[in-house]
Amino acid sequence: MSRTPTRAFHGERTNAVLSWLAVALALVVGAWALFEGFVHELLFAATVVSIALVPAIALESTRAALPWELPAAAVVPLLAALVAPDLWSRQVVLYAGAGVLALALTLECHALTEVRLERWLAVTFVTMLAAAIAATWATLTWVQDIVAGTDVIASNTEVMWLLIAATAAGLFAGVCFDQYYRRFPGEELVSAPVDGVNENLFAIRADIDGAPPLEKRLPLTGETQRWLVDGMRAGLVAMIAYGLLAFDTGIVTNVGAMLAVTFVPTLLRRRYGLPFDTGLVCWITLVVFLHALGSVYVYERSFWWHNVTHPLSATLVGAVGYVVIRTLDEHRDDVHLPPALLPGFVVLFVIAAGVFWEIGEFGQDLVADATGLQMPLAQHGLDDTMTDIVFNTVGGTITALWGLPYLTDVTDTITDRLEGWRLLEHEPDTDSADTDSIRGSESPD
Repeated sequence: MSRTPTRAFHGERTNAVLSWLAVALALVVGAWALFEGFVHELLFAATVVSIALVPAIALESTRAALPWELPAAAVVPLLAALVAPDLWSRQVVLYAGAGVLALALTLECHALTEVRLERWLAVTFVTMLAAAIAATWATLTWVQDIVAGTDVIASNTEVMWLLIAATAAGLFAGVCFDQYYRRFPGEELVSAPVDGVNENLFAIRADIDGAPPLEKRLPLTGETQRWLVDGMRAGLVAMIAYGLLAFDTGIVTNVGAMLAVTFVPTLLRRRYGLPFDTGLVCWITLVVFLHALGSVYVYERSFWWHNVTHPLSATLVGAVGYVVIRTLDEHRDDVHLPPALLPGFVVLFVIAAGVFWEIGEFGQDLVADATGLQMPLAQHGLDDTMTDIVFNTVGGTITALWGLPYLTDVTDTITDRLEGWRLLEHEPDTDSADTDSIRGSESPD
């Protein structure tokens, strides 16, 4: 059986002692940060302790711990922050530490659940986790600044560089997982035997089948829903006409693209037989229509409209994430996400996608500042970025909690239609170390 250096040189009991010593040190630093009012250090320490407790709680043993080098590596940013010369340096060091925490969470999935992720998807998963952790820290700090009247996060530029640092560190941690940790079985990664662990502890089957279509759940008849869709499309055409009369190519281009999006479900239904019921089409069209109305008139005059459209858009992003992972699960032998973990994945996907989008907007701002060119996307300050992240989370949560049953029929039909598609066919690698899934118990002895 493959053994990590942790188990080969120290053994289970010693590894647990070393791991808990690192956690204790994080607790001490966290208590000091609470007393001194250091928000970032407190959030980081709380995250370290929470992640470290998962194996012990799941396996009901204090000897259940991650490889000691991971808690030790997680404590390093905390200690480095204590000697950092200024607030900005402390923040960068701590946010870069999100990569280690994302790696630790991935190892716990590797050891304790039925999750299997293909190599590229595992690296992506770690990167998404790091981005989501950083976004959560930034949001909590921003809220604390508002409540307490502080300026721990002073500007939008500052928070964007912190998110970039965390995302880059997550990508590096994902490569570390792929190249090293994924080859070891689960009992090596939690430093305690996992024989007999109830896999359903994390993988209870979710009840998402058998739900009526969205069309039947809306308090409107199917005919009324179709009238609404046609009415919103007519409104989009009117906006395009306004753009033509005003010689505003931006309105014509943006709204024209949005109008085309509203016909995508119809085209997919007619061409491939995908079961987009009227309720789903109405949902998609409503999101697009409200965004178009905002871009033409409302966004510049009312901030709250932005807070309405963002969670609605996030519900669509969550739907895309759900369809993608279900399709990969169906067609790839080395990809599996238990149904009970799907809601969590959807929320993670939406938050991470939101962070990546904000980084893209920030990058375009940098290009615009350097070249003087007008870019299609732009950020509008710290509050705009943070409310985007907050409402992305709200939209993702709505989809995860209530939206998945209405996507089941569409997803099942997509997976059937893609049967035999070459890009989804599994091609086993001759290198056994490279073909191990994220599920440790399936690694070769």
